[in-house]
Amino acid sequence: MANAQDLSTPLATPVKRTSAPANHLSATVTSDPASLRETWQRLEADPATTFHQSRAWVEAWSQGTGDDLFFVTLEHNGTAFAILPLEIRKAGGLKVARFAGTAYSNENTGLIDTQRINRAEPLSTTELARALSQAGLAADIVLFDKMTPETAGRVPFSALPRVFHQNPSFQLPLFEDFNQVLAQINGKRRRKKFRVSERRLEVLGGYRHLTGDTDAGALQLLEAFFAQKAVRLAAQGLPDVFADPGIRDFLRRLATTRNAEGAPALELHGIELSGGEHQGEIIAVAGLTIKDRHVTCQFGSINEEIAADVSAGELLFYRMIERASAAGHAVFDFGVGDQLYKRSWCPQRTEPVDCYLPLNLKGRLAAPAIAGLIRLKRTIKTSPLLHRFASRARGVLVRKSKPAAETD
Repeated sequence: MANAQDLSTPLATPVKRTSAPANHLSATVTSDPASLRETWQRLEADPATTFHQSRAWVEAWSQGTGDDLFFVTLEHNGTAFAILPLEIRKAGGLKVARFAGTAYSNENTGLIDTQRINRAEPLSTTELARALSQAGLAADIVLFDKMTPETAGRVPFSALPRVFHQNPSFQLPLFEDFNQVLAQINGKRRRKKFRVSERRLEVLGGYRHLTGDTDAGALQLLEAFFAQKAVRLAAQGLPDVFADPGIRDFLRRLATTRNAEGAPALELHGIELSGGEHQGEIIAVAGLTIKDRHVTCQFGSINEEIAADVSAGELLFYRMIERASAAGHAVFDFGVGDQLYKRSWCPQRTEPVDCYLPLNLKGRLAAPAIAGLIRLKRTIKTSPLLHRFASRARGVLVRKSKPAAETD
């Protein structure tokens, strides 16, 4: 399997560079990451860079989905200070550039030299748009989504127009003393729920907390996740966003990509029944990524047919958070999406923002509509009444789009 530290591939396309005067921004665009290896490694080492712009994530996305990627390098006085790994998708005749794999990410930062940009003057939207257009980025508009306000306040994003992302994200600070972690979220009640889950599982024959320490173990847990998620989404009348073979291949590559120490890019965890009638059944799965003591839960699922009353998902989170605390990590991030279980675990809430940059007239005309659509989605998701109505309407549309045999 590919190593998380190696993205080298044969040179595929030439680099197109802007010609810019001294003390001015310049940009290059290439579809080959090998030429950026040293700069990428340097920028990825910055703790401010999220895992979702890591070489492991981007390589797995490109190879798994087969999507063409465009790597934008921003330079000031000939020194690179940012790499933006982008993909371009068409939407209603509009070419929109976004971070690679952002539909499945939880936070984006780009790869930024934070030490250098802290000393730099802000870039105007005109200057950045001109540099990207002259470098040959064939998009009408760039959407830098799911950024924390702190990230969006940095160069090169600081001058861009923005709206709040449609979903908040939730975080739980970690401490080596697990009691201190639980004290933030009603530790007595949390421990009681944990003990109840364990007692119910003892009646069923006990359980094991599995970790995907081998490629085979990781893939077993991942396949269980795919199966459980498909059932859950179908029951909710929602499309299965993990059904696409390219998305599954992307996640399999992440789960089997390991660094020099053998740690996987995507860490799989599960709860398995260790005895009884359903011995060997996996009843809960979650996938984590870790970057500079920041643990992010990328996804989770439960088997709702077996041991439905044991709160297997809550039990798995308890075990994973306990383990992350003991390892000395600083935060357990539940990612974007507003669910009750996230609120119950997390004393901190972040409101990500989406910044956008039109590159031409078509992009400028479309920008208000894009911003308005994001605001509308946020309004719907923050209104219980509107959210219920939208969910029902979407469920009806999904059912109508399926063959009759699948809707019986």
